[in-house]
Amino acid sequence: MLEYFIYFIITFILSTIFAIAGLGAGSGLVPTLNIVGLSFEMARVSGLFVNTVSTITTSILNLKKQLFDLNFVAPLVFSSVIFAFFGAKISLMIDVEIVKTIFGITLLIIASMILFFKAPKSQSGEHSKAILVFAGSIGGFFSGFLGIGGGSIISPILLLFGYDIKKIAIGISFVIPFSSIVAFGSYASVIELNYTLLAIVGVGAYLGGMLGNYLLHFKVSPKTIKKILGFVLYSIAIKMLFL
Repeated sequence: MLEYFIYFIITFILSTIFAIAGLGAGSGLVPTLNIVGLSFEMARVSGLFVNTVSTITTSILNLKKQLFDLNFVAPLVFSSVIFAFFGAKISLMIDVEIVKTIFGITLLIIASMILFFKAPKSQSGEHSKAILVFAGSIGGFFSGFLGIGGGSIISPILLLFGYDIKKIAIGISFVIPFSSIVAFGSYASVIELNYTLLAIVGVGAYLGGMLGNYLLHFKVSPKTIKKILGFVLYSIAIKMLFL
């Protein structure tokens, strides 16, 4: 019971932090659950499940507020779903320790992009859909390969091309459930699931997603969002790679 309580608290805290940026918590949750004792395979499945629950929560809230932008979301969804499937299949063929090392390096890159890269002015016109498809493809692949949802990959890519951080946060909340469900199904077909664990982290993700979405719209500035995400991802990456 103590282990489940720890998993719940970790999920709630990380889901809140990442929901502030409209992201699934998988990029922080998967390695953290693994660090505290959960197998990496089950941590990935839990991370994808949490991504789905927490971002469905924020998606519903954003729909009610009429913040859905089909032209922005559709290319991201289409490309991320396709590449999430291939990412998951490839990951299952590679040694877990190699995947964990790639995970740690990926987190360092993501954190650096979020904190230190200054985005140019917004790009618009005929190239915008190509940028969205590119970002969705990369994010989708890593969603499946690492079990992280893809939002933490898509977000910094779009930031580099000048998209507004709150537009990204709101848009990605509609994208992550689709890529996460596809990747979750790929892993669930070959891994024995712990349904009690999934229920517990699911509740933590739901509550964290609700709180994070509230803070996104009413309490937290974009600059603060970037600092929080960067610090969390750096801390987890260093723990995975060097400690």
